[in-house]
Amino acid sequence: VREKSLTQVAHRSRVRVDSEALLSNYHALQILAPGKSILPMVKANAYGHGMVWAGKQLGALPGIYALGVATLDEGKELREELGLRRRKMAIIVFSGAQPWAEWKGQFCDSYSLTPVIATDEDWRIFLKQGWASRIPYELKFNTGMNRLGISTSLAASIAKEVGQLDPECRPQGVLSHFSMSESPRSRLTLQQLERFKEVRSLFERVAPATQFHMANSGGIWNSKELGLDSLTDVVRSGIALYGIPPWAGAPLRGIRPVLSYEAEVLQVHTLKPGEFLGYGGGFQVPQGEKIRVAILGTGYADGLHRFLSNSGAVDLGGVKCPILGRVSMDLCAIQVPSSTRAGDWATVMGESTDHWKLAQDAGTIPYELLTSISPRVERATEIEPSGGSRR
Repeated sequence: VREKSLTQVAHRSRVRVDSEALLSNYHALQILAPGKSILPMVKANAYGHGMVWAGKQLGALPGIYALGVATLDEGKELREELGLRRRKMAIIVFSGAQPWAEWKGQFCDSYSLTPVIATDEDWRIFLKQGWASRIPYELKFNTGMNRLGISTSLAASIAKEVGQLDPECRPQGVLSHFSMSESPRSRLTLQQLERFKEVRSLFERVAPATQFHMANSGGIWNSKELGLDSLTDVVRSGIALYGIPPWAGAPLRGIRPVLSYEAEVLQVHTLKPGEFLGYGGGFQVPQGEKIRVAILGTGYADGLHRFLSNSGAVDLGGVKCPILGRVSMDLCAIQVPSSTRAGDWATVMGESTDHWKLAQDAGTIPYELLTSISPRVERATEIEPSGGSRR
């Protein structure tokens, strides 16, 4: 009994995720993109939610096209955890296979990964080494974001080469990526749409089985304005899958947050008028006031951004409690009601959070807030039925 107790760790901060919310969001996306296959992005530890957890939740759902990761290592971990026998579920590596090399082909073959080929040079090497006949692959074209992708000026010549390959050697998918999907009538978005339409028309003639995809979460939200029904066969769901609208002020459309990031109250005390709080005396109690302060067991080493010093708020029992003073590496302070006690739990991010407002306070975006949650935060997996804020 003593040995068992010594292995138990009292975590001061935790992440809990809700599988019901994740599946509900997935079905909401199916309604928003009827008839389209869905490619859930589980890169970057599923946007902080847990890549393996998300992969297991989503992998067997109807309508799944593939799971999307960024790196070869992510793909390897996901394949090993899902089981090498589940090769029917494609895992697409979006950027980690560039620049192409023989060893990367062997790696993809060993772990049944689908690389995205995104430069003309890589395409030449890929063909020369004979990988088109050995592993599935996808081709990415740069329609205007100017990040990764083959120039669309080369699409006609590459499509001609693809048409000369055996049918089983042709690309599984052809894709691009919106730069401003939240602005469907912008000049850049319209330019990207026209370029991708040209790419699609070239490849669907020579590779009718190839699937086309371009829309991220913002694209799904603006699917009608973008005309995605005739443009894509697959939609790539990222932030919206995890319950965050794709831009500030976007309608929720049936999604809700999947993740709850919580921190324990370690100590509570009262500060008198004029007293200072935290490093550099970053907060001073106004004259004529006394305030109740709780110290939370989370800081910027856990994922609570330092830019939230004297900005933003957390939720404690339904009360919004402002962050006071500087967020330090392991701790932060909040102003709390008089009923607060050590052992209570505050929600840094959760269902009641306006993630875009919190991100604005931190000078960033919700994507960074979520992916900043560090490994030392306990992963409690499933959210349990609410039993109050205290342990």
